[in-house]
Amino acid sequence: MSLWRRFRGDTHGNFAVMFAGTIGLVAVVSALAVDSASLYNERRGLQRNVDMAAIAAAADPANRLNIAHDVLVDAGVLTAAQTVAALEALPGPNPLQAVQGHYAADPAIAPELRFVAGGSPVNAVRVQFEQAGTLYFARSWSPVPTVGATAIATVTPQVAFSVGSRLASLNGGIANALLNKLLGTNIALTLVDYNGLANAKIDALSFLDALALQLGITVGTYNDILGVSADHGQISKAIASLLTGAQKTAALKIANAAGGNGKVLIGKLFALGALGEASLGSAGSNLFTDISALELLTVSAGLSDGTHQVALGLSASVPGLTGIDVSLAIGEPPQGGSWYAVGPEHTVVRTSQIRLRIIASFNLQLLLLPLLDVRLPLYLDIANAEATVASATCPTGTNSSGSAVIATRPGVAHLILGEVNAGTFGDFNTAPAIGTATLLNALGIKVTGQAHAEIAQTTPVNLSFSPAEIAAGTVKTAKTTSFTGSLVGSLLGDLQLTAAGIPLGIIGPLLEALLAPLTPTLDLVISTLLETLGLSLGEADVQVYGVLCTHAVLVG
Repeated sequence: MSLWRRFRGDTHGNFAVMFAGTIGLVAVVSALAVDSASLYNERRGLQRNVDMAAIAAAADPANRLNIAHDVLVDAGVLTAAQTVAALEALPGPNPLQAVQGHYAADPAIAPELRFVAGGSPVNAVRVQFEQAGTLYFARSWSPVPTVGATAIATVTPQVAFSVGSRLASLNGGIANALLNKLLGTNIALTLVDYNGLANAKIDALSFLDALALQLGITVGTYNDILGVSADHGQISKAIASLLTGAQKTAALKIANAAGGNGKVLIGKLFALGALGEASLGSAGSNLFTDISALELLTVSAGLSDGTHQVALGLSASVPGLTGIDVSLAIGEPPQGGSWYAVGPEHTVVRTSQIRLRIIASFNLQLLLLPLLDVRLPLYLDIANAEATVASATCPTGTNSSGSAVIATRPGVAHLILGEVNAGTFGDFNTAPAIGTATLLNALGIKVTGQAHAEIAQTTPVNLSFSPAEIAAGTVKTAKTTSFTGSLVGSLLGDLQLTAAGIPLGIIGPLLEALLAPLTPTLDLVISTLLETLGLSLGEADVQVYGVLCTHAVLVG
């Protein structure tokens, strides 16, 4: 007993005993801590690499698996020997999964439900990867855990498109007269010149780079160019610098004649969205191609100085038609609207409001004595046509462009036969005053009248553009369902006449017989004028130049 008491009472070596008793537990805890920290860092690194794989794959969903695999190989997560085929041949599920689908950035949808695998239109890719983790201390007694990561990346398709892209077969006559008035020049381009410029295609960003040089701007972004104004001469010279041969000569002819005439804010022509933040010259060439040089020149001429009013005197080949006087007013496009734009869904392009006044005179003589004078004043008010990106998809397979659906609303056209007050004709802040017109003067007896017609499209027309159609430069037209064949003829059907001394039952058929030969000519004059401006009654033309998906972002 004394021995046992002495042993219990001896306190020498307590720490050694305690250390010996706990060293095993400390070793186990330390091993678990080191391995846990290692697995955490390993998963963080894997997540970073999977994020990069998802971003790269989202730019080309059709080739998503190969792209994600290549990114992981470059990052050292996979070896070169671990090919896509080798991974698929492994027993069990493929450790690398890449699924395409649709991501809706809608705050009303729970985050975990915003990505729908296999949904359309395709705009996102989800990449998942799993591999065995690395244990340094616990591998002798603990099973090897699986380390995995998931990432979702989406792209916003950028659509380049324009509205009102119709070009007339410019063969002189009205086209020469109108363009000269808009440009402030006095040159006569030949049919070859017109067709050459119409067929010449230039890249939008290359044009802005060339225009920057004309304006003496060497640094900055494309948005800086959109915020300045350029005259017709500078715009024509920039166009000419991108052309060769006869097309270049024609553009220089216009540039030299126009000089410093008229100025247009470049932001009224182009809206570049996120692309506008790129530095001048850094966006590369041929991103969005096939803009007609003549179309760009015509649109810029029509928009310069805010409001344009031109007067044209035209001759006609109809017997008895003594002349056609034309007055044209072009207003500014609505705030935030432009002719050409690059942007995602809901991006809008708009045309300008157009007012057109045409006065046709007809004279019937007997033995060189005036017997009957007919005067037909027509007024057209065409509201802004509008086109909006409804949806878009990214390029797939070998397509260089994706697809797009453009919701298009042709401008409402008010067609009036009546006398327009010249003082209010060019004021787009007010509706012009229109009164009853004197249509016929026969031997001192006057006949007055007024008529009204309207062409309107209440709901947008969806125009779908496939990759092949975009590559071919296809122009599609949204037409109103109420469009009438003969503009003037439809107005005459609504004509309300007043006269003194002549029965109205006689006047109506007489006027119809007199004006019937004029209606095709007047319809042609109106159509040609509007087509020269890139417009048409009751219609809106849209062209999509490209759909790109180059900037993916992580969303999950």
